[in-house]
Amino acid sequence: MDDVPLCLLPDEDVYRLRLEVGVELGEVEVDAVRASAARSGAMRVGLRYLSVRPRSRWEVERRLQRDRIDGEAIERTLERLEALGYLDDEEFAAAFSRDRIRLRPCGARRMRSDLLSRGVSPEDAERGIRAAMAEEGVTEDELIERVAAARALRLKGADPAVSRRRLFDYLARRGFSSGSIRAWIAAYWPEEDGPAT
Repeated sequence: MDDVPLCLLPDEDVYRLRLEVGVELGEVEVDAVRASAARSGAMRVGLRYLSVRPRSRWEVERRLQRDRIDGEAIERTLERLEALGYLDDEEFAAAFSRDRIRLRPCGARRMRSDLLSRGVSPEDAERGIRAAMAEEGVTEDELIERVAAARALRLKGADPAVSRRRLFDYLARRGFSSGSIRAWIAAYWPEEDGPAT
């Protein structure tokens, strides 16, 4: 294979293609070796990328495209990673949502938006968020309580009207509905007072 660059092949492809030292390869065999090498390289890149943290199918696909791997090798790699259980957008959505709930709480709307921006389908995002909230035993009301109470403490001492507006804006950016935000502010930070402690 003097005209073919060095490539790594899985053992099963070496056996399937009946490759051994000294065997002469025709054009068909060389094409098969190239295709096998492309799939093997794509799988290595995909596994390395997934070893850092869970990823969505779309994120892995973009990573493989960035390495200029051909489309057929990318598709076969994604199918193989899914078959092995390494790629599952619903489980990715649940893991992502659990991390958000634990580390950077936000509303379901924000989690959904972040998941959609990572290529997760709306259905997988919704199922993943519900599963994470059930697993963590929290509701959106409890999340807004946690986020709003922490933020309100940081705003304590400032002009109450300005602080309420800033709190509202912050909670809206964190993905909570305006109705939930208004209800929390009305219950815990009435017009005449600062935040309740």
